[in-house]
Amino acid sequence: MKKEHLAIASVPCQEWGPLYPEGRALKVGTIFEDLNKPFFAADGAVGETETTPATAIGGMLKNSPIVSAADRERNELLQKIDETSFVLDDLILYLDTHPEDKEALKLYNEKNKIRMELKKEFAEKFYPLARDCMTVCEKADNSFCWQEGPSPWEGACV
Repeated sequence: MKKEHLAIASVPCQEWGPLYPEGRALKVGTIFEDLNKPFFAADGAVGETETTPATAIGGMLKNSPIVSAADRERNELLQKIDETSFVLDDLILYLDTHPEDKEALKLYNEKNKIRMELKKEFAEKFYPLARDCMTVCEKADNSFCWQEGPSPWEGACV
C-alpha cells in the first residue's frame, strides 16, 4: 500500500516580541502581540472586542450598588491575580521552547513575585486561595484558617 502525504506542516519558531498589558492579554488570550492573528481574513483581529461575558458580568458587579466595598475590593484583587497568573502561564509555554531567553526568565521571576505578593495580600484581607497561603491568614487563636473562605459552590468564584 502506498502512503501519501496530504500536507507537511511548517511552523516557525516563536520569537520574543511586543507584549500586551496584563488585562488586555487575558482578554485576547495571549501576552504576545505577534500571536494575536485574525482567524478569518475577513474578520478583525481575534480579541478586538473589549467585552467578554466574564468582563461584562465583572463590570456590572463592580458598579452595582448591591455589591459591598469589601466584595468589590475582593473581586478587583482576584482579577489582578487572574491576570498575573495568565501572564505566568503564557511565559511558561514560551520558556518551554526558549529556556535560554534571559528577558523572558526575568519577566517570569518578576511576575511570579508579584503573584505571590497578591496572594499573600488576598489571604491577609480575606482568606487563603491556595495551600501555600495557609500560614498567611493568622487568626487570634492560631487555628487552621483554610475553612474561612467560601467554597467555590458557595460563591468563592464570583
